[in-house]
Amino acid sequence: MGDSAELFLTGTLGLRADDNVTLSADKNNDMVFEFVPGFEVVYGQNSLTKGRAFYKETITRYTDQDKLNTTLSSVGFDGKYDDQKLKVNFAASFAQLAQNSVDVRPTDGTLTRRDVTNLSGVSEVSVTDKSSVAAGVTYDKVDYKRKAFTSTETFTVPVNYYFEVSPKLDMSVGIQYRDNSLKNAVDSKDYFYSVGARGEFTPKLTGKLAVGVTQRKYDGSGNESSVGIDSSFAYAASEKTSVQFGVTNDFGYSGQGQSQRNLTFSGGVQSRMAEDWTVGGNLAYRVMNYLGKNSRTDDYVDGTLSATYVFNSFVNFTGSYTYRENSSDLKFASFDNNVFAIAANVRY
Repeated sequence: MGDSAELFLTGTLGLRADDNVTLSADKNNDMVFEFVPGFEVVYGQNSLTKGRAFYKETITRYTDQDKLNTTLSSVGFDGKYDDQKLKVNFAASFAQLAQNSVDVRPTDGTLTRRDVTNLSGVSEVSVTDKSSVAAGVTYDKVDYKRKAFTSTETFTVPVNYYFEVSPKLDMSVGIQYRDNSLKNAVDSKDYFYSVGARGEFTPKLTGKLAVGVTQRKYDGSGNESSVGIDSSFAYAASEKTSVQFGVTNDFGYSGQGQSQRNLTFSGGVQSRMAEDWTVGGNLAYRVMNYLGKNSRTDDYVDGTLSATYVFNSFVNFTGSYTYRENSSDLKFASFDNNVFAIAANVRY
């Protein structure tokens, strides 16, 4: 498509054995087939502005529970501009979903249909040779298609000041404002005041860290406070093996509109065993404190082991095993889940 853009045809053909497709206390297993045709445009290869746009159609068919069958779409684009003094990252996406998660599950053994919209733009400009200011705007909307769930709109504005303390490490101070609008529930506003650092902490350790105080103020009356954490790191264990880990602590909302405090520890390892083989694993532990009326604490574990075989530059094959478990004081909220999956992926 000219000198600066390429068009790719993409597709995935997958099969998974899922012993709890709805993440219910009473398991319901099924064999699930998935076909995902689409395309991707990569643009700006020879310019300061570059990025990609994509479209996918996800066709999901259940062997035994055909009432869960869906055909859903997703579309989006992302990109960046960088002339060294000014950096801009932007993205937009829209996705139709029919799946459950640890805090988005109906009690009738079906899947949760919803539309998810995300818009974001973040820019960073140099103020002096050793300092810069970054600011952005993010809009997130979750529109549930079931009356039992609470649709939400979130508007976030982060502002951070960075100061260079070494050629590869910056310190930071920042504030993040977040406005939460909920349908048929109490709205709120969040404020995250932080200090932190980003860049290369050692020759093998890179990442970012922001620590501070997060306040949630409910419209009308009432407020909550918590230690706020936003961190992610990467460690180069060897030329072929990398390790990722991080900790976050922030407020959120469940699918029913109940306020939450979420503390999450996550980690992962990826290793290129050979020229055409990559193996990896990820593990996350999340403590969910449901606040206000009907308060409770859930402990959630999610882990995945995977392997990818690259057949050629157009085709690769993946296999994975995923384990999920939620422990709760409420009997109907506890569950466990095992998923074995294989897939063939094409990008031509």
